[in-house]
Amino acid sequence: MHRTSIQVRWGELDPYNHVNHAVYSSYLEHARIAALATVESGMEALSESGYQIVVIRSDVRFRTPATAGEELVITTQVDELAGAKMVWRQRIDRGDELIVEAEIHAALITETGRPTRIPQNLRQALTSLA
Repeated sequence: MHRTSIQVRWGELDPYNHVNHAVYSSYLEHARIAALATVESGMEALSESGYQIVVIRSDVRFRTPATAGEELVITTQVDELAGAKMVWRQRIDRGDELIVEAEIHAALITETGRPTRIPQNLRQALTSLA
């Protein structure tokens, strides 16, 4: 499991003074990339190995809005690994309050876009995020 903190910026707000729903996807992606980096499987390492992780499905549940200046904490963990697929569970909290829950389905692909089995070293790294 990995935790990433983000400070909400004014430019991320919608006309209602809430974080725009599309911005949460960016927050979640940022946290997944940060989690990968902590297990030495960051974007550069993946690229050098000829791999990419692509999102194939995103289920996001918005619980309550966040606004500018608030500090949010994104908890990221990998729940399932099977073949080329992985399932990430993420949540965004403001203090003790749940803001967003997400289940992200992703796949490992080669540089040519073909799905490929998760190699053992990456599987071990992702398992450490369980």
